[in-house]
Amino acid sequence: MKRKIYFLLACITMACMLSACSAKTAKQDEEVVETKQEEEVVLSEKQKKILKEAGLPQNYDELDAMQQINIRNIGLMLDYIENKYDKEFEFYKFYADSTGFEAPSLEVYPVDDSECIVTIKSVTKSDSKKITYTDDYMELQATSEYEQAVKNCIAERFQDAEFEAFSTINSMEEGEGDVLSKASAVTYVCMVDPFEKEEDALKAAEEVINYIKEKNGNKPLGIYYYMQTEEQFNRTYITSADDDFSDVEYKYRMTTNNNAARIEEK
Repeated sequence: MKRKIYFLLACITMACMLSACSAKTAKQDEEVVETKQEEEVVLSEKQKKILKEAGLPQNYDELDAMQQINIRNIGLMLDYIENKYDKEFEFYKFYADSTGFEAPSLEVYPVDDSECIVTIKSVTKSDSKKITYTDDYMELQATSEYEQAVKNCIAERFQDAEFEAFSTINSMEEGEGDVLSKASAVTYVCMVDPFEKEEDALKAAEEVINYIKEKNGNKPLGIYYYMQTEEQFNRTYITSADDDFSDVEYKYRMTTNNNAARIEEK
């Protein structure tokens, strides 16, 4: 399937977050002054690269208070995730709220997988005011594994059919077992209809859902098939389960979940 490729100009986003949104509070000014008094700030090459692409000075002392806070946060978040997974990540997008009501967050991706957009969020513990970080890297890895497992299952039952499948995991158990046995998830499938009779397609779809239900102990799941012509399939631009499927053209749709399997005419 052809996919739309969306290019994000990180420098534009960064310029907005570091420059245009530079309304600062007295508290933020005090934080920067206190930081400078405690230690000399040395920017990493990645931080300098981000500033350069944003059209901002690469000298820390030439940045305004908000810009200093943001580039420091970016550096801390990059350090956090690279140390946690012993893996190199690249900057993608940064979000900061100049009012201070929302905690900053950073989007990055592994250098070897530019499609895996990881979100890092900062969390301040109310009891100690200590800042910690969370990320969804492992969840994204599990989603990729789950998606591939479902694709393999579909390919066995819809032989020689062109298709793309996009999954999202709602929850996942810890412990032993493969990803199909632990995940509660939803999958969307765009497929060139390989059957002459819709009933044959529905039978194959039921076999897929029943196999996964047996594997995962009947945890909540659903698989939605958009059965298409070749022409419709080639005009479909979907990149993930989070995309809007309302514009997808199809002959008919099949819904399979824990409770039922049915054909839905358009």
